[in-house]
Amino acid sequence: MKSSSSAAAVLAAAALLALGASPAAAGGYGPRPPQPPDPPAAGEVTTVAENLLSPLSFAVSRGGAIDVAQSFAGVLTRIAPDGSTETLDAVGGGYGSAGVSRIHGRTYYTMGIGADTEDPAQNISLLKSVDRDGNVETLANIASHEYAENPDAVNTYGFEGLDAACAAQLPPEVRTARPGRTDSNPYATVPTRDGIVVSDSGMNALVLVDWDGDISTLAVLPAIPVTITAPMAEANGLPECTVGLTYNTEPVPTDVERGPDGMLYVASLPGAPEGFPTGSVFRVDPRSGEMEVVATGFSGATGLAVAPDGDIYVAELFANRISVIPAGSDTPEPFYEVNQPGALELRGSTLYASVDVLPPGGPQEPGEPPAEPPVPEAPPAGRIIGVEVVHAGCGGADGHGGNSGSGLPYSTQDEED
Repeated sequence: MKSSSSAAAVLAAAALLALGASPAAAGGYGPRPPQPPDPPAAGEVTTVAENLLSPLSFAVSRGGAIDVAQSFAGVLTRIAPDGSTETLDAVGGGYGSAGVSRIHGRTYYTMGIGADTEDPAQNISLLKSVDRDGNVETLANIASHEYAENPDAVNTYGFEGLDAACAAQLPPEVRTARPGRTDSNPYATVPTRDGIVVSDSGMNALVLVDWDGDISTLAVLPAIPVTITAPMAEANGLPECTVGLTYNTEPVPTDVERGPDGMLYVASLPGAPEGFPTGSVFRVDPRSGEMEVVATGFSGATGLAVAPDGDIYVAELFANRISVIPAGSDTPEPFYEVNQPGALELRGSTLYASVDVLPPGGPQEPGEPPAEPPVPEAPPAGRIIGVEVVHAGCGGADGHGGNSGSGLPYSTQDEED
């Protein structure tokens, strides 16, 4: 796996060589080298929808309608620009909804149940769609592919080099080395020319459901290695013998979006004990499945959005903030602090975010996707907000003269309706 920082190092070396070859530049009389732009800042913030139960995924249409998964209720809701609501699908019975995306007036989403059971009779993960007329169709059962193929069996998770005496001292919830197990929990979808890409946080993989309903593995995220420090061991009740050892965490992919370069960008919420900020953003080639790390160090990366200029916004659920990775950088910058951000979508110069996404009973342990807590008796407090994106020194609010379009299909929402 090639880190994006290596590319930055090559560019920096090339710039130094160019400066060294130019006497005028070396003497300080030539043009100054271009400076990286300031990261975007948050402008005006408005609430566009509220009273939602666990809005972990949503999509915004050109006309301003929002299709949102009220995940713990197993409901897909449409919110019109005037605030009126319509139930598009409601499964109930313990199912959770997620993975909302739109294209050409059709909404794609998932309904799942039985994550962590490792039982194909209980673990069902449906990819569904609803058209403009409200007709609901089931396209595939993602879990069937997991139980037939188990794509992340190629990975090994847990401790490396752990002897039997040390393993006997581990808390029961901490696992020793093992391959990926069978589990399906789809979290996000994105339409492509070849079909619907699904990010499955139980499978630790991206799969493609083609237009005939056939499922194939597109990419398996790698295990994320972490070296155990003394503070980590103390915080998690780990024995002293684990300090200095490597713990391979599960990558747990959450959101997936398409970038202006045609690549897929994936947020990950690694399965790890407390105090392991190993959440990452990956760039994945949809043709070859090859991938590289764009940035790491996130705390609960559950949603992302990619701007036409390459800026990447990341919702950090457990850190109560939205961060931004400026184009060409591998270092996240603070963008906006807000309680429990879950999903992000970019429309023009507005970044939409679902916030307050976990009702009482959440969040879950860091490193696991939010599960299904009891529905609270109080009215749900989940909201969707719109945050104006401001770039310094530019004419438009979005830093592109007021028009965020780049001529490239950076978002499925650009193509729908």
